[in-house]
Amino acid sequence: MSATLLVSPASARVMPDLYDVREAVASRGNTDRADATARGLERVFVRVTGDQNIANNPKVAPVLAQSQKFVQSYRYDSDDNQLYLQLAFDPQAVNDLVHKLQLPLWPNNRPGTLVWMAVDTLQSGRDTLRQEDYPELFGLLDGLAMERGLPLDFPVMDLNDQRNMPLGSLWAQDEGAAERAGVRYRPDATLMGRLLQTSGQRWQANWLLIHGGRSYAFDASGTTMEEVALRGVNEAANLLAERYAVHSSDTGVASAVMVEISGIRSFAHYSQATKYLQGLAQVSSAEVLAVDGDRLMLALNSSTELKTLQNVLALNRNLQLARDDGLVDLSGYRAPLGSAQNPLRYSWQ
Repeated sequence: MSATLLVSPASARVMPDLYDVREAVASRGNTDRADATARGLERVFVRVTGDQNIANNPKVAPVLAQSQKFVQSYRYDSDDNQLYLQLAFDPQAVNDLVHKLQLPLWPNNRPGTLVWMAVDTLQSGRDTLRQEDYPELFGLLDGLAMERGLPLDFPVMDLNDQRNMPLGSLWAQDEGAAERAGVRYRPDATLMGRLLQTSGQRWQANWLLIHGGRSYAFDASGTTMEEVALRGVNEAANLLAERYAVHSSDTGVASAVMVEISGIRSFAHYSQATKYLQGLAQVSSAEVLAVDGDRLMLALNSSTELKTLQNVLALNRNLQLARDDGLVDLSGYRAPLGSAQNPLRYSWQ
């Protein structure tokens, strides 16, 4: 079997376990369970809001004290003589609470992010970071991705990857190389990091997040390679959450956005498109207004900003942005984007 067959493409995906946590406890007593449940709900709030500092919000502390009200089920298990409490919080109850407290809500359809990393150590010099060489580091990154609710993928670094993303290009954070090397993975976002050991106890990292036609550069420093790597993924999660989180106070009033989708050539296409749009957290309703040949016209009721809605729709690979040909009359007037005269136009692939 060739190595390429083992590659699982990154893509926007629904995160299924945002509301489930596992907490270490000293006993099965009520006090230990209550404390663990509060810690668990705090972790869920971080995942659901996208805000890693959400516990510092004064609105949240009183809720954590009542965390057991939001538990759907729990059970105990043990591992290496350590007792754990498995908690499943009620997703609808948590989401309703987030809305009530006017906190941001990061819907569970999130951008798959491909992470490339290179390291430069005082002892060994410069090299590409591979999972097989640094299993503990990549294990920590997987754990952090779970805590933030961010789907991460790592390149397999076979000959194909080494040819498309040579070490020099990775260290230079070459966006062209990232695009070429990412073809086989089809990520929604790409995160490139170069981790530099500056002294025996200091590390510096430079990060570049590429997503949605934009690039975001940021730095991290710390005492270990693991620390600066984790900080890089944390900041990437912060930036993506900021882009996609729904804020209750964005507008507060739902409005209709017209969307036209071409390429609907079968009932299966129709069902897939409408089911997807009706299931978006940013959309309160998706009403089919007309079907004309292979074209579908819908009205999406949403209280989020138009740009946020466009960002979310871009996460679906089946929806490809169509040519912008909104009509402009002789006076130069252009119908507002999202209106009946100038709908958001997509083609179904």
